[in-house]
Formats: sequence, C-alpha cells, structure tokens
Amino acid sequence: MRKLSIIALFAVFGAVSACTQPSDAPNVMAAPVQQASVAVPGNSTPLPNLQQLTYKVGPFSLPAGQKATTMWEAPGAINFKVDDPLWLISFRPSIEDVSGRELPDRLLNLAVLTNGGEKNPLCTEKEVSNPFFAATAVTKSIELPDGQGYAVLPGDSLDAKVILQNPTTQDFGEVYFKFTITAMPMKNAKNYKDVQPLLLNVDPCDYYPLSVAPKEFVKKVVQFTVPTDGYLSKAYGLLQDYGVKVSLTEDGQPTPFWESQAELTSDHKIEGLAPFEDPAGIPLKAGDELSLEVAYDNQGDDWQSSATGAVMAYIARIENDESPAKAMPAVSAQTKLLK
Repeated sequence: MRKLSIIALFAVFGAVSACTQPSDAPNVMAAPVQQASVAVPGNSTPLPNLQQLTYKVGPFSLPAGQKATTMWEAPGAINFKVDDPLWLISFRPSIEDVSGRELPDRLLNLAVLTNGGEKNPLCTEKEVSNPFFAATAVTKSIELPDGQGYAVLPGDSLDAKVILQNPTTQDFGEVYFKFTITAMPMKNAKNYKDVQPLLLNVDPCDYYPLSVAPKEFVKKVVQFTVPTDGYLSKAYGLLQDYGVKVSLTEDGQPTPFWESQAELTSDHKIEGLAPFEDPAGIPLKAGDELSLEVAYDNQGDDWQSSATGAVMAYIARIENDESPAKAMPAVSAQTKLLK
C-alpha cells in the first residue's frame, strides 16, 4: 500500500479537535487559527462560535487515465476524533495540489466519512461504521438545514476514506484530498435537532459501484427500511459520468417525492445534480420503506466500472434532546435489490 503523509489543519474558535492515525503513518500536524465567526451558505450573516475542521489526505500520484478501481482496495484514509461534543452542520470537499491550488473536481471518485461509534443501520450483512458525509465529484458541499446537526462526541472514532481517479490526459503529482467540516459546539447551541444520516447505496455495506457496459442503459432500484422516526429534510445524489438521474420514493406511492436529473455535458460528463431540500421535511416512521432509483446511460465505448449509485440523506429525528442518545433504534433494516 502506498504510504501517505497526512496533514490535519484546524481552524477553530474554542477547543481544538484531535486527530489520530495508524502506527505506521507519518506525522500529523495541527495549526489552530482563531476565528470569531464562520459564514455558512444559506445563512445571511456569519454564525458565531462555530469551528472549522480542515483535513488534507495525501499526497497521491495520479497518472493520466488512472481508473478509480486502482484505489478501491487501498483507499486513502485518516482517523480523527473531537475533543468536545459537536453538532456537524456542513461538509466541503475539494482536490488540491501541493501549493494549495484547486485541481479539477473530476479527480474525486468517492469520499465517505464514517463514525465508528455507530453501526450503519442499512447494512444487515455485517457490522460497519455509520456514514455521515459522502461525496463524489459532483458534490460541491453538504449543508444541513438551519437548526439541524449531526452529533459527534469525544469518544466517537471518526474515519475518512477517499478514492481518486484521473479521467484526464494530464498527469498529476502530489494531489491532496481536502475536506472542511463546520461544527457548532453543543455547549453553545440551543434547540438543535439531531439528524440520522443514511447513505442509501446500491451496495449498502461496502459501497462498491455499478459496472455499466458500453452503449448500455442501466436502472437499479433498491429498497431500504427507515431506522428511526423523523422528517427527511435533505438529500444529495451521488452519481458519476453517464449518470442521468436519481430519485427517492415512499413505499406505496406511485411517483417519487424527489427526482433529480443530472446536468451533463455534450460528452455525458456530469456537471450538476440538484439536492433535495424541504424545510417541513418528508414525515417517516421507523419501519417505513424508501426506494432509491438510479439510472446510467453509458454512451461511451468503454465500460463505466465506477458508477456510484447512492444518496446521502438526512432525517431530522422527532426527539430534540440536547444530548442525543447515540444508540441506534432496535429496528431491523433490510435492503432488497430489484432488477
């Protein structure tokens, strides 16, 4: 496995979060910077008392034409923890070179952040950590609705894994995956709603992609059992090039409550995918079923072997405890692949 140097930079107001690493990893550096407020998209004014936690994973060498499959069995990864209870409210991924210059988003295939303190309720085959943020090249940011956050505690073991690719004709050396999390310390927050993150994926445990043959149209529908009562308030589609749409449908309903058509270039490269957002939310109960549908139309002459089919969704729990319980509800989560 390629040895990576891992750099963790923290811009914080208040306590500084801690980062851990495997025993064979290089040094991790932390550089706190004081900030009085942080601007969050969707808010008209900067919010005080927020923390920004920024991490870089790398460097990676990406020769021209490198497929995502090269990194699937050995993704870049870091482990980190926080010092204080936090509400995580936004996530921003990017790709940079060694000087900090942004590189094309297309170099990112998939990044997944998980919490080892929770079990993924959608994976019934084995015990896997719960994903709370995920991104593909089309994900510019994830922003939770005002007053909602994902709770992380000092005892939670957090992990980030990233898979890069290079679909361009240019070689890239010393490439870094960078992500910034904006968080509100719980001691400074009032009346925040705890969200249940759900990574609805055609492969709910390992997140392996679809393979789409040349000149082939593929549609996949997967059903998931909702693990908690609440309101689905935000959802982001995760597709790759040649992806054409993603949708979510409540059980028993004839049409999706959300369907997002991908914005594609003339050569079918994905450029945009509108998220789902509803301030009132879609009411759901534990045991309800959601159907995820993804579609790919591979107009190229090569296999699309890294076709992510997923939605990163957030359910605002009905309970509004200031110190939310971390235990998952005892509801059996099932997935069924419908061909």
